[in-house]
Amino acid sequence: MSNYREVPQAPEFREGEKVPETEVVLHFMRHEEKGKAGPGQTDLEVELTTKGREKAIAKGKEKPGKPAVAWAAGSPRIRSAHTALLQMMGATERMTPEMNFAEAKAEAEKELKYGEKVTALPELNFYWEGTPEFNAEGLKEYKAGHGLEWLIEKSDDLASQLKDKDSLCYSRVAANYASLIAREMRVGNNFNKIVERNPEKYAKYGNQLERYFGTHQSVSECFYMKVLEKLYGRAKAEAFIESFRDDKGRADGFDFQEGFKVEIKNGPEGQKMVLEGVRGFPDIELTLELLRDIIGDAVKLDEEISKL
Repeated sequence: MSNYREVPQAPEFREGEKVPETEVVLHFMRHEEKGKAGPGQTDLEVELTTKGREKAIAKGKEKPGKPAVAWAAGSPRIRSAHTALLQMMGATERMTPEMNFAEAKAEAEKELKYGEKVTALPELNFYWEGTPEFNAEGLKEYKAGHGLEWLIEKSDDLASQLKDKDSLCYSRVAANYASLIAREMRVGNNFNKIVERNPEKYAKYGNQLERYFGTHQSVSECFYMKVLEKLYGRAKAEAFIESFRDDKGRADGFDFQEGFKVEIKNGPEGQKMVLEGVRGFPDIELTLELLRDIIGDAVKLDEEISKL
């Protein structure tokens, strides 16, 4: 069972005060190409291929970030954290395709006095092993190219039927993302106050912080589908699934390094959050009520299972 964060209250409108415009940008992406597991190696330990590392670095050069004010994270599966790190640091020329994850992490953190430049967050993971039955059905549907349909249509009900408190079904994954965004909302509020006190410090970075989040196919999609479903109905979420459909009938989800971003903007009128439109869908403004509603679905599911 997940521990979801509380969505914070919106900062008050401060009329007449000189409040700076600040922003926290969250980049969510699927990991790059992974290699094959070696002898005795678990899926958590599988590295990116050299080709995958090259592509992640190239993406970082294509869209240079601000590593000095950025931070990266992935799921406990290191290929996701490695992808996020390489995309964040790619334009610095400090990352090479020959570096494994541990070497790249050490290089990125070489000048830090404390803390980490990249870490693992459970909210970015996929986990279907709460019960053998849930895992078996999920893998079967995913391998058949129907994973997204199964997640939105059946996974919550199956978790309930199996009294599965741990597998990351549709509503839990979406709530994990809403919870993660809630954490960054607090960061945005605090960052705005820091810039207000010391306006020169972050001016060269455009008063912006960045987060690079590496994850897996079918994870980010759950949050995007849930937002569409809540705002526009199930048919709109199904249209999102159809945007992935190939000529073989598969709708697997985001390709390597594909995903979306969320911009958390603070200013004189408070805080505003925008979910980037992808695959032909327009940008969407995320509200406190929407995030609370998404988390509420998972809380309700967990509570119902606990009563069974």
